[in-house]
Amino acid sequence: MFDDLLNNLKDFVSSKVQEVGEELEKRFGVPEPAEPFVLIRRFSTSDSTVTKGGIAIIEDSWQIEAYDDRTQRLITRADPLRNVILFEVNEPNLPECVLACRCYAKVLNTEKSIQLSLGISRKGQWGTNTRYWSTGISSNEDFQPYEVRAHFKKETDSAKFQISVQFESSGILQIRDIELLQASAKSRS
Repeated sequence: MFDDLLNNLKDFVSSKVQEVGEELEKRFGVPEPAEPFVLIRRFSTSDSTVTKGGIAIIEDSWQIEAYDDRTQRLITRADPLRNVILFEVNEPNLPECVLACRCYAKVLNTEKSIQLSLGISRKGQWGTNTRYWSTGISSNEDFQPYEVRAHFKKETDSAKFQISVQFESSGILQIRDIELLQASAKSRS
């Protein structure tokens, strides 16, 4: 009897945890696109990056190093070793959409993966608030495709999108063919 009660309790708790996870995914996850993605902007090596130091152009790609000697910063456990903002773009005209950043990248001489991030920054009454969606770029010797998606919903405060990379350890990232795309978001029901 006690075993049956314990098993029922475990099943109940498990189902509630799953429900909460699904609710969080629905609230904070990126919805599926309702249509194919449309190109907003393609970046080339002739475009100037926001962060300047530690970035070189090698043929048709940017080579980004994990260190920038000209920057002094206080590093905490939560901060990446280096955060490089590549590009900033104004918000799209759609009231709600899914954005995607696609690129090809390869990582050289690093111990940990490097994060490719798409962030939304809003300046509000209490300062700037930025939310990031990220994907890891693993160590590889050849260029591989990567994509990170974000969910945008127009608010009263205007927004800017940031395409950035975060290093957790020393290393080099080569990145090329960076594209920003958008599609209408499927409604969540």
